[in-house]
Amino acid sequence: MRDGVVESPLAWDRFIGQAGAPMWHASLLDQASEAASNGGNIAVLVGDFRFGNRILLQDPKPSSMLIDGFVAIAAHAMTLEQGRAMLDRGLAGMRAWHETFGDRALYVLWDAFGRQVHDRLAGRHIVDGPYRHPVFNYDEIVAALPEFHIVDLAPLLSLEMHEVQRLFIDASNDPSQVGYLLLDGLISNGLGALEAYERAVAKAEAELLALARALSQAAGRKVLLTGRSVWLDTFSRYMGAMGAQRLTEAGLILAPLDRVPGQATPAQMAEDIDLSQCAVVVVSAGGGDLSAQLARTFGTGTSPWEKAPVINWEHATETAIRNRGGTPSFTRLDLGLPTWANAISPKLEPSEVDLGSTGMPSWTGIVGLLGRMADLDWPKAEVEPWRIENDVLITRSGVAFLEAGSHRPLKFASGELRPSATSLQTFSGNIEARAEHAQSRGIPYAHVVFPDKQSVLVEEFPFKPVIRLGETYLNHVVEDAARRVIYPADDLRAVDGACMPLDTHLSDTGTLVVLRQMLNAVGVNAPATLTTIERCITKPRRWPGDLGGKLDPPLFQEVLTLDPDWEFTALSSGGGFNDGLIDILFSPDAPLDQTVLLFGDSFFRLMLKPLSGVFKRVVFLRTRFYHREMIELIEPDIVFTGNAERYLSRVDSDHDAIPFMLYRHVRGVTEQFDSEFLEAWRSVTSPRARRSMAYFEKHGGSKVRGARS
Repeated sequence: MRDGVVESPLAWDRFIGQAGAPMWHASLLDQASEAASNGGNIAVLVGDFRFGNRILLQDPKPSSMLIDGFVAIAAHAMTLEQGRAMLDRGLAGMRAWHETFGDRALYVLWDAFGRQVHDRLAGRHIVDGPYRHPVFNYDEIVAALPEFHIVDLAPLLSLEMHEVQRLFIDASNDPSQVGYLLLDGLISNGLGALEAYERAVAKAEAELLALARALSQAAGRKVLLTGRSVWLDTFSRYMGAMGAQRLTEAGLILAPLDRVPGQATPAQMAEDIDLSQCAVVVVSAGGGDLSAQLARTFGTGTSPWEKAPVINWEHATETAIRNRGGTPSFTRLDLGLPTWANAISPKLEPSEVDLGSTGMPSWTGIVGLLGRMADLDWPKAEVEPWRIENDVLITRSGVAFLEAGSHRPLKFASGELRPSATSLQTFSGNIEARAEHAQSRGIPYAHVVFPDKQSVLVEEFPFKPVIRLGETYLNHVVEDAARRVIYPADDLRAVDGACMPLDTHLSDTGTLVVLRQMLNAVGVNAPATLTTIERCITKPRRWPGDLGGKLDPPLFQEVLTLDPDWEFTALSSGGGFNDGLIDILFSPDAPLDQTVLLFGDSFFRLMLKPLSGVFKRVVFLRTRFYHREMIELIEPDIVFTGNAERYLSRVDSDHDAIPFMLYRHVRGVTEQFDSEFLEAWRSVTSPRARRSMAYFEKHGGSKVRGARS
């Protein structure tokens, strides 16, 4: 906290503790009481109940429960009987804290939880049934303290233990960076255990995956990271099996020689690794020559390993360990091995080396060394800067663009194809007529052209210059109509992460950029609501995207998505088709008691949740046209039309649109609307009816739409 490695809402001096102190340590309780003397709340991380067990050897029945002078764990006071005595004493110490703080204290049974994780990983205390420790069981400790406010960590025990171990740097139960982020979510943000865990993993992984992509890009190909070192042990623990897979997808194959719980062995991984297509980095304790072992493990000769850069992490940590008064004790050092003459011993900052004698890296040491690897003198690999597969253009850095399809976006972006004069005139005429119709009814109106990815990520796109269809059309639209068109390509370009790497669509961060402009265009001022929406873009999601799923094998992307903290009801007409699809959202807590109507495609559909944070009623109709008959029925307060930029390859006139409600019939859809959706649809298309008004009142909106001429 003090060094800024872990974010915290508290100043570092608001953290009170003493290594190995038991819950009955008198001075620790006194310090906490003084720090919270103004009535503030306190969070208590409960350590190992065996802390201070030396007291059983010196003073088994002390006159006072709260006492100083006993810390850490004495190895010769570890019998089952002594364990039970220490549990009783620890629980009594916790009750003293409860008497002092009452409901102001929040307790995290960190060590009791960690003990179960590591015991289960090692297969201890699991005999013919579930895990059960002879003395220390998390659920029994919680049950013994029913009046305490205890953070519920039990849901994490239902996950795979080799994934949960990412919360700890080792079996000592000291929190890892992921663990600190979890604790911050539990204590500072009041999140549940699973949500806090997912958020912590996503945040830590995002940094590591970004470094992996940078390393792969610097090397010009995938990188195989192998060897034997406490640095590799720690990095592997941080990733877990799922994280290691995502790391591979980002271009970094983590394959230490020593077995990692829950992960494939190097021998198993070797079957799927083409070393000729990989750059190699070896991390070796003491710079030991591991080439013979690597050759056996991966089924190669020694030549691929003899030329690989070798990093001697352990020896690089010696200065920091000795400056702290310690003596290095490297667990992975093999003195029987010859050393690599050219092994690199990086110069480390003390903060990159965790406390202790083994040279374990801190979080800063993990990310710092990964960053240094990208700066190695990599030989230039003959790798194409981009390739095309199944209508997808994907760059070496893993950004995908739609290459082909019916709208032929690549040909328009390169200037090989240009829109016809008729199409340009039709677009302008559509916007003019829509604006005039909306204005005649007193309805604010705007049109959105959602930029294709190459119009935003211009530097990443391999063909220059990029011809933007949106700009081409804006240059041919009459001035009055142009004012109604939103084309946010440059605004999106200025925002990191606005586009998703393996999807044609915008991220929720990019969607928020567009939403701000939409609201400005129709005169809606809602800065507080937009801030709330931005704050809720926190939920990690991993999926291939509409482009990544076209590749073989599929690639996956990690993106933070919107996790609304407001209530809303979303109803859909369903059906496996596009034109004619209907979505309706009701949001009782939205600040604007208005109905917003949208005609458009999937880009608008992905904006419905954020729009529900602004408007009480959101109606989306999937169509490329402006349907006047639906405006007559729905009587919206605001109307938007929109289209993906690639759909400007050819624009059809609104005059050619069939009535919206005939789309299903034309497609031969016979399936009826379900009753819940039908009631919502009936209400939004007859908003003045008493039944509709009652329906709106039930769903949080009470305003009766004003009369339209």
